[in-house]
Amino acid sequence: MATLTMQDVTKQFGRKVIAVKEFNLEVQDQEFLVLLGPSGCGKTTAMRMVAGLEEVTNGRILIGDRDVTDLPPRNRNVSMIFQNYAVWPHMTVFDNIGFALKLKKMPKDEIEKTVKEVAGMTNIDMLLERYPSQLSGGQQQRVAVARAIAVYPEIFLMDEPLSNLDAKLRVSMRTELKAIHDKTEATTVFVTHDQSEAMSMADRIVIMKDGEVIQVGSPDDVYHRSASIFVADFIGTPPTNFLEVDVKSENGDYRLVNPHVDFKPESHISESLRDYDKKNLILGIRPENIVLTNQKDAVLSAECLVSEPQGSHQVVAIQLDQQYIKVIASAQPKINPGETVHLAFKQDTLRLFDPETTLAIGD
Repeated sequence: MATLTMQDVTKQFGRKVIAVKEFNLEVQDQEFLVLLGPSGCGKTTAMRMVAGLEEVTNGRILIGDRDVTDLPPRNRNVSMIFQNYAVWPHMTVFDNIGFALKLKKMPKDEIEKTVKEVAGMTNIDMLLERYPSQLSGGQQQRVAVARAIAVYPEIFLMDEPLSNLDAKLRVSMRTELKAIHDKTEATTVFVTHDQSEAMSMADRIVIMKDGEVIQVGSPDDVYHRSASIFVADFIGTPPTNFLEVDVKSENGDYRLVNPHVDFKPESHISESLRDYDKKNLILGIRPENIVLTNQKDAVLSAECLVSEPQGSHQVVAIQLDQQYIKVIASAQPKINPGETVHLAFKQDTLRLFDPETTLAIGD
C-alpha cells in the first residue's frame, strides 16, 4: 500500500462555486481515514479528485512518491466503492469480482485463485455462482468490496458505501469493513455524513465544512477536544449543550454566571481564563457529562420537560428560556415530566469557546 498526500488542492466549478478549498492532508500507509461532514461540504468531491473522476483546479495529489494529479483514473492504482454498489447485473458474482483482472489479461488460474481469496475475505465465497438480483443489499456491497480488493490497489476509496443499507445491517457492515481493512492492510479513505460510522471505524477523522478542513484528529480528539463550536455540535448524539456565560473575576477567583448558573470553575479552567481577555464565552458540555445530584451540590435546577427512555439510559430534557438542555442519565430511577432535577457538571470535561471566533479556548 502507500501514503496519500493532497497539497493545497482546490476544486472550483464555474466562476463562483468553490467545492474544495486549499485542502491539505496526508493519509498514512495502512491508515483508515474518514472524511466527515454535512451534505455539500466537499468530502465526496475531494475523494473524486483522488480517484481522477474530477479534475483538480489547483494543487497536487501524490500516491506514495508518484504525482497522479493529471493521470487518468486507470493509471492511479486506486479502487473506489460507490454508494449504489455498481455491480453488473448480467454477471455472476465470480465474473463481477474477476472482471478487472480479465481486463489486465491475468491468466485464468490466477484470476480464479484471486477471486476465491477475496471472496473468502468478504464472506461471499458461497455466492460466486449467483447473480446480483439473487443477493441482498449487504451481499451486493460485499461483492463491490471484493471487486475493489481483487486488483490490490494502493488506495481504497469508499463513498458512503453503507448508506443504502438498513440500520441493523449498517452496524454489522461497519465491523466487517474495518475487519477487511485490517486483513488487507489497506490505505483507506472513507466518506460519510454519519458521525457514528466515523467514530466507530476511523483511525483519524477529517471534519469538513464548506469545502474546508475544520479539524483532523482521532475519534477521541474530535469528541473530547473539539476545536470549534461546529465540531462540538456536529459530533455526538445528543449533541453538545451550549450555555452563554459571563466571566466574573474577583481577587483572582473566577465565576461563570448566567441567569441559570453561577459556579466557580476548577483550577484548570481558571488557568485558561487568565489569558482570556473577554467578558463572556460559550460553555460546552456533553449530555453524558451532566449528572443528577442533590440540591446542595447542584449547579443548575429545573423541571424535566421530557424524558426519553432508551433502554440502557434515559435522555432528560429541560428548558432554559428558549433553549433545551439534554442530559443522559441512568435508566433508573425514571424521571417524569414536571419533576425537578438537580444537575452538576463534570468540570474536567467542560469545553470553552469564544463566541466571536467560535474556536475553543485554552488549548
